[in-house]
Amino acid sequence: MELLFGIHVREHGYRIGRFAGVEVERGTQRVRSIFVSADGDMGSHAQTRPIEAVPIDHFAGDIVLRAFTTSVDPPTGEPLLLSRATRLVRSGHQIGRLVGVEVSPDSGALTGVFGRQHWWTRRLRLDGAGLDFSIHGEVRAGASKTRAA
Repeated sequence: MELLFGIHVREHGYRIGRFAGVEVERGTQRVRSIFVSADGDMGSHAQTRPIEAVPIDHFAGDIVLRAFTTSVDPPTGEPLLLSRATRLVRSGHQIGRLVGVEVSPDSGALTGVFGRQHWWTRRLRLDGAGLDFSIHGEVRAGASKTRAA
């Protein structure tokens, strides 16, 4: 399922804010929770909801959270926070900023990330398999498959 930062989040029929970010387990790249805030930015005012509250059939538009969620597994290690402030880097050069994530509805694993260089440019997608999260605030991708001769 595609989760783009800034889209409206609703709970119990009321708008509670905008989707601001995700918390990911560093080792398994499994999404643990989502962050919601009134302005769509991360900060002390952001609220957390477990990823299990997001319905599997979410495809576009508002995220309508389930009223009753399943139990959440205990955290296994240091979490990784992804938001609009996260930079996308390929071959040592910044190629854009993060604008959303793609999550597997079956396992909750991060299958891809979406980025954009400028607000007027097209969205790009990076596959989750080749991503490196070792540097805080950056998502590093492998070298581009196409190169100039």
